[in-house]
Amino acid sequence: MAAEMSHDPKARVRALAEHGSSVEVDPAVPIRRYFRSGQELIRMANVYHEEHNWESAFILYSKFITIFVEKLPKHPQYKGARPEDLKNSKKNLKIAFPKAENTKEKLRQKYGEEYKVWQQHELKRKAEEQRLYEEEQRREAEKQRKLQEQEDELQRLQEAREKSIMEEQIRQLDEQRNAILQEQERTREMEREQEERKQMEEQDRLRQMDEQRRRQAAAAAAGVAAAAGGVAAIGGVPSIPPPSYDMVNFIKDQGVRPQNSAVYQPTPFANATVPDSYVTPTAPPNSMPPVVDRSTKVDRSTKPAHLVSTVSKRNKYGLRDLYVPADIMSKFLDLAKQNTVKNLETCGILAGRLSHDAFTITHSVIPKQTSTSDSCTALNEEELFDVMDNNDLITLGWIHTHPSQTAFMSSIDLHTHCPYQLMMPEAIAIVCAPSHNETGMFSLTPDHGLRFIANCTEKGFHPHPKHPAIYEEGEHCKIVNNVISQVIDLR
Repeated sequence: MAAEMSHDPKARVRALAEHGSSVEVDPAVPIRRYFRSGQELIRMANVYHEEHNWESAFILYSKFITIFVEKLPKHPQYKGARPEDLKNSKKNLKIAFPKAENTKEKLRQKYGEEYKVWQQHELKRKAEEQRLYEEEQRREAEKQRKLQEQEDELQRLQEAREKSIMEEQIRQLDEQRNAILQEQERTREMEREQEERKQMEEQDRLRQMDEQRRRQAAAAAAGVAAAAGGVAAIGGVPSIPPPSYDMVNFIKDQGVRPQNSAVYQPTPFANATVPDSYVTPTAPPNSMPPVVDRSTKVDRSTKPAHLVSTVSKRNKYGLRDLYVPADIMSKFLDLAKQNTVKNLETCGILAGRLSHDAFTITHSVIPKQTSTSDSCTALNEEELFDVMDNNDLITLGWIHTHPSQTAFMSSIDLHTHCPYQLMMPEAIAIVCAPSHNETGMFSLTPDHGLRFIANCTEKGFHPHPKHPAIYEEGEHCKIVNNVISQVIDLR
C-alpha cells in the first residue's frame, strides 16, 4: 500500500483503468451470456460504489465500458443480438459512463490525499532516518574513539612490556659481562701469583746452587792447598791457585757438572700445572639473553563490525472470499431426490450478493431442465434471468448431482463451468454424489485450467490431461452456518 501511495495520483488512476480494460471477449461464448454478465457487472459496480470502494467500482465500470463499447461489437453473434439486450446494454452504458467519471474523480481526490499523507510521512521518515543515521554515526565515532583508546593503551602496554624485557636483557648481559670480567681478573691475579711463586722458587734454587758452588769451591781450594803443601815439602812444585768464579762458569758452560749437582730447567708457562683449587670460569645459569617474542602485534586493521505484509482475505489467485451456506447442499439434495432415485442428474444456479468485497451465496435457483444419468440442460433461461434481476442477485456458479458416481468434474462439467468462471472468476461448481455421500466445491485453476478449457474445441465426453491440474477444490470457498439459503424452484 505504501508503495502505491508513493505513485503519482494520475498514474494510479490510469493503472486502474488499464486493469479494467484488460478483458477479452471469447467468440465461442454465446453473446447472450455477455449481456447477462453485463447486468451483473453493473450490479456489482453499484454495490462497490455504495460501499465507497472506489477502486473496485472503477475497475468494474471500466470493464463494462470496454466490453460493450470496444469488444462485444466484434462478437460474431452481435448483429443477431436481441433488441432488448442491446437496449439494456445502452441503458447501462449511460449509467456506467458518468459513474466511472465520478468514481475517477473520487479516486483522484483520495489518491491526492494519500499522496500528501505519504509525502508528509516520507519527510518524517527521512528526517527520522537522518536522525538515526547521525545518532549511529555518533555512536560509531564514540565506539571508534574508545577502540582507538583501547588500541593505544594496548600499544603502550606492549611497548612498556617490550621495554621492560629489553632492560632485563641488558641487565642480564651487563651481569654476564661483569661476571666474565671478574673471572678474567681473578685468572690474571692467579697467574701473577703463580709467576711470583715460580720466580721466588727460582731465586731460592739459584741461591742454593750458589751456596753449593761456594762450598764445593772451598772444599776444592782446601784440597789444592793441602796438596800444594805436600809437593812443596817434596820438591818445590808451584802451587795451583783456587778456581775462580769465572772458572766455575766455564765448567758450567762446557757441560761439566760437579757430582750431585743440580741443573735448573725452567718449566714453560704453557705446561704449568693448574692448582686443583682453580675453577675455570663458566657462564652463570640462564646466562643466555632471553628471547623476546615480537610476534604478538596489535592488529590495527581489526575493527568491531558495525552492528547493523499486508494480509489479504484474497487467496493465492487473488480471488475474493465466497461464503457458502451449510444448508444449501442438503436443501438441493431434497429437491433432487426424485431424479436421484431415477438415476437422473439435477442442476441449479447458485446466486447471491456482494458485500464488503466478498460474495455470499443466498439462493439456489432450480430452472426447468432436461436430465440424463450423466448430463443436465437448463431450459427457458429468460425466466431464470428475470428471477435473478427481480431479486437483485449475482450468478456465483452452479450445482448439480452425480446420482450414481463420485464427486468429480467430467469433461462436460468442465466445459459447462468454464463460461461461469470466465464471467465471474470466483464462480464455483458444487457436485453432490449422494450414493457415495460426497460433495465437492470445484473451480478451474486460473493459471492453467481456465485457459485450457476455454481453448478446447472438443465436444461431448473426452479425455483431458491430468497434469498440470485443470481443476481443484476452491480455496476461496468458506462454509458458514449463520446464513440460511433460499430455494427458488422454477420447474
